[in-house]
Amino acid sequence: MGKAHTIAILHEFAVEPEPWRFNELKDRLNISPNTLSERLSELVDAELVARHPYNEIPPRVEYEATPKARELESVFEDFHDWMLRHEH
Repeated sequence: MGKAHTIAILHEFAVEPEPWRFNELKDRLNISPNTLSERLSELVDAELVARHPYNEIPPRVEYEATPKARELESVFEDFHDWMLRHEH
């Protein structure tokens, strides 16, 4: 969780759990492809994100929040509310 961009990636999956394509996440979060690939692999290993490859040409892979990751939605909402209360 403490690695660069992990929280930002999890936030996208927690608040918008529909499937994401790699380039959609890369463009939305402005993360280098190598870093995004590493973080997604780690999140798949942690069972927070599911990877769905499709046997198509060109190849297509989608990533989707698991129920475990969707449970984080309320955490992100609480954090957002906290930030709003403490804005100056």
